[in-house]
Amino acid sequence: MGLVAVLMILPALALTAPAKAETVPAEWTVMFYMDGDNNVESYALRDLAELEASGSNTDVNIVVLLDTLEGPAELLYVQQGGSTTVQAWGEVNMGDPATLTDFIDVTEALYPANNYALVMWDHGGGIVGLCWDDTSGGDRLTLAEFRSGVVNAGLSFDVTVFNACVMATAEVAHQMIGYSDYVIFSQENMYALGFPYTDVADALKASPTMDGATMSIMMAHEYTDYYISIGYSGVTISVYNMNDVGNVSRVVKDFGSAQIATMGTYYKAYKSCRQATPAPNNQADLVTYAQNVVANSDITDAAVKDAARSVVAAVDAAIMYEWHSEDVTGENGLGIWFPTKSVTYYWGASYEAMYRALPFDVASNWADFLDSYYNKG
Repeated sequence: MGLVAVLMILPALALTAPAKAETVPAEWTVMFYMDGDNNVESYALRDLAELEASGSNTDVNIVVLLDTLEGPAELLYVQQGGSTTVQAWGEVNMGDPATLTDFIDVTEALYPANNYALVMWDHGGGIVGLCWDDTSGGDRLTLAEFRSGVVNAGLSFDVTVFNACVMATAEVAHQMIGYSDYVIFSQENMYALGFPYTDVADALKASPTMDGATMSIMMAHEYTDYYISIGYSGVTISVYNMNDVGNVSRVVKDFGSAQIATMGTYYKAYKSCRQATPAPNNQADLVTYAQNVVANSDITDAAVKDAARSVVAAVDAAIMYEWHSEDVTGENGLGIWFPTKSVTYYWGASYEAMYRALPFDVASNWADFLDSYYNKG
């Protein structure tokens, strides 16, 4: 979408600094969708300051849409020592997918690049969504809204980063099919300190021709090194190669089908396997659960065992990088929705209905397995 077209669809935006579109693409444009319109406002400002300690250059554009509790949203071009307000957006709802679409459209038009990264910055809730906006009545981006916000912009990202809690799940990764090559996320809660953004920006500017795979690994390494250096516990980070997303959903479908076919025989064994699997936010580690099924001596069906082994192999191939602090056990970089109790799954307006609408479930039929499991219990 051209610059003129983008500005025409956003008539309410007041330009407070030159917004001249670049004619020569940079190597990278990194877009931060920074939702500080809630109780993490101070940490948003902290991370912005970290970015400003490094800043953009001719090779790397760092652009932030910042919304806070205390003031209107601004589109910022991050420079060393400070940021330039490119556009004053007024009060926006960061939980509205149209806001995400507009941000991507405007930034792409103003700051074209050979490579693009999207950083989703705020609270995360796994399959529930992300980016809660308190000023807008606590609205959030559901996973469906997040995907529509990206799809409607039409830009495919080299890297998508979730600076948000408990987003490392098969369901979340599947939302970026066709729109991101690599995804960086955490199974556990992510500390409000987030990534060490000065170090990340410095590393990207030092080697601006790095590709998406290299950038993803670099960011994960910087995250790892930072949390090792400060000695924090309960830390996880992983990088998912989206080339393998279809294979993961296929083997999960086979695994679920094999368990459904044997639920009458092995329900208690499957329950034991689930109880022995770590599950931050009710999102069970997919590899550990499958490994538990393989190791369980009460389960003797060869098809079930083979399907479980295929899950382990597929996730291992898809996860390019995984690190967890020493206190974390049984987490291998990717979770899947699997509450211990059925009451969570069928609660209120029904997580089931929301779940069945996700592209991951359309591809994997995992909800069919969950129904079989809970109905037996």
